[in-house]
Amino acid sequence: MLEEDSIRALEEMSVEVVEVSFDDGSNEPLNVFSDYDLLLSFQDAADLDWEEVAERSALDERRGLVITQSTVLEDLLGDVILQLERLSDPERRQREIGQWMIGKRLSRVETLLSSGGYLEASSNFPREALYGAVRRRNELAHGSIIRVIGDAYPRTDGPGKTRRVEWQLVDRRTRESRLITMAGLREDLYAAIAAYTDLLLWTRNHLV
Repeated sequence: MLEEDSIRALEEMSVEVVEVSFDDGSNEPLNVFSDYDLLLSFQDAADLDWEEVAERSALDERRGLVITQSTVLEDLLGDVILQLERLSDPERRQREIGQWMIGKRLSRVETLLSSGGYLEASSNFPREALYGAVRRRNELAHGSIIRVIGDAYPRTDGPGKTRRVEWQLVDRRTRESRLITMAGLREDLYAAIAAYTDLLLWTRNHLV
């Protein structure tokens, strides 16, 4: 048994932890609405297809995870730049780099590797994984998700017809579209994690 003085001393040393950020006590589910959904709701032009809204919300939520996961590459690329440049005032440079997008950071690393005598480090630099993650991040960030319903066609396993429903990611810059799936977004998330791990391993082997 602890003595009374010991108990009092432990109580005085204890620290209460208050979670300030997690202050939402509501159990109401949150959904992500597209601009199209919000426009229809605002104009009251048509009833929303809530199944469609739910599907878009699920895709948008997972898309957001991939985009967020990819942004951790920015910080690590910033550290790589500082290590390669070896400047006398890294804090000021870090603030400058903090304003750069991920593509500019990656380009700067490539420039430093090609001009700084880092032959072995450059040959082992995980370009494919990094550029793939950055490219996919940009596609997801600059794309709009739309629902596409195909024409009905005869079923192969019985009478009646079937209709293919899919979601397309339309690039707002090029207007190109491609199929987007939950399984594909899971793979994108894993690819972003793998790119970070590859860059971390490369950093440890060549810069530390």
